[in-house]
Amino acid sequence: MKLSPEKVEQLAAALVDQLAEIDGVLFQGDDGQIRLAAQQIITDELMVEEQLDAEIHKMLQAYKYEITMGRMNYDELFKKTKQRMVKERKLTL
Repeated sequence: MKLSPEKVEQLAAALVDQLAEIDGVLFQGDDGQIRLAAQQIITDELMVEEQLDAEIHKMLQAYKYEITMGRMNYDELFKKTKQRMVKERKLTL
């Protein structure tokens, strides 16, 4: 994950604090529960890109020979594959 657990915790706390200041926003739980839920949501969203990257790396293993022989550029192939998959899956990274 690109952010440390401590940073995710800080972001979740800041988010909950900001939401608490908005008129009309009511929480159905205590601050601890809300912060934990926010941390989990943030972590899950951050993991989407990591999971996609891992899937692409696995897919590109099929082209390992061509890549090592210089017929294909791994970085270019990775970027193009990632762009295609993000578009197909309608992901926001």
